[in-house]
Amino acid sequence: MESDFQALTSLIRWESSLDDLIGAANQCDLHEGPSVRLDRHAVRDILQRCISGQLDVLELPRWAGSVHMLDRVEVDEVDVEMLTQFLFEVSSPELFEPISVDVCQRWVSRLEKA
Repeated sequence: MESDFQALTSLIRWESSLDDLIGAANQCDLHEGPSVRLDRHAVRDILQRCISGQLDVLELPRWAGSVHMLDRVEVDEVDVEMLTQFLFEVSSPELFEPISVDVCQRWVSRLEKA
């Protein structure tokens, strides 16, 4: 289903209202279909947009949590350990640290070094 794929891709790219994107992605995750891949470039783009103020950094935990919970989102094998850690830590600020621009900048550095 092309629309399912688009809904998942739009969430990974955070292309519009997070509420709408999460709702659409959760709906399509209920059905069988092709997975979409989350890679370091997509994550770095989201982080850069949070740093620049284009995206609300305080919404980043919701984005990370929803991406992390979707069955049809596959984490790129090359970076599976780092990206899974990123999704877990960022989606659980109460366990790690509050999300801020500084946290985003540190993750961008880690992604670029790896």
